[in-house]
Amino acid sequence: MTTLHDTISATRTATHGRHISNLLVAAFTLSAGHTVYARLEGIEDPTFTVTTPLAWAFYAVGFGSAVLARRPGRPAQVSLLAYLTALLCISVFYYPTTFGPQQQTTFGWFENDVYVGLLITATYLAVQRLRRTALTPQ
Repeated sequence: MTTLHDTISATRTATHGRHISNLLVAAFTLSAGHTVYARLEGIEDPTFTVTTPLAWAFYAVGFGSAVLARRPGRPAQVSLLAYLTALLCISVFYYPTTFGPQQQTTFGWFENDVYVGLLITATYLAVQRLRRTALTPQ
């Protein structure tokens, strides 16, 4: 039997998932846009271009994670949180090694900072979702 608490909890979780998904779509759309921009400007990282399989796989998994964010199951939530944690580690520890002076354009900095900010926000919401915390107090 479903209780009112279960229904409210499911609604909260669904709301978290929708917001996380939207943040991830925004992050990966911005990142893909920057990848195209870097190609057009001739400042792309040769290991991550619009033509490399790595970039295609990265964006396929990234946009796939936005779909996964909408799934209510705990395994999906834990998997998403692990993925977001790995992305943040890459963003903080690896990406700066590829972000040389040539890539440090205004749009490059904007994309970098906003992308990481969106990932941090999505990770925070994923943790709150896993904890079953409400987005807004009742």
